[in-house]
Amino acid sequence: MAEIILKLEKDLRTSGQLAGKNSVVKTAFNEPREDMNPGELLANALGACMLTMIGFLAARRGEQVEGTTVTLVPAFDEKHTRIVSFAVTFHFPEGLSQAQKDFYAKAAESCPVHNTLKEDIT
Repeated sequence: MAEIILKLEKDLRTSGQLAGKNSVVKTAFNEPREDMNPGELLANALGACMLTMIGFLAARRGEQVEGTTVTLVPAFDEKHTRIVSFAVTFHFPEGLSQAQKDFYAKAAESCPVHNTLKEDIT
């Protein structure tokens, strides 16, 4: 696994990058902001992992799923100290059967990020 280096910046912003790489992922907490906050970044990681799993399986099956999107909405506990659930909605391209959509939506739950979160988060 790659080494990730993060730096705390002014106004509760962070920047992170893979060691030795140029691409930077930024987070922001205070409004106004353009970057995701850490909780949103976690939702993004979950969605990216799920879509990658769908793409991987589709390639193995010889099916086209490019253009699939997923919408995630994190829900926090009453103290806003932890994420307790994600509402997840997949939007598949035209032409996929309901059986294919159901297969890919279920298969997405086997991605590593989902497997890491599944014990504590619905």
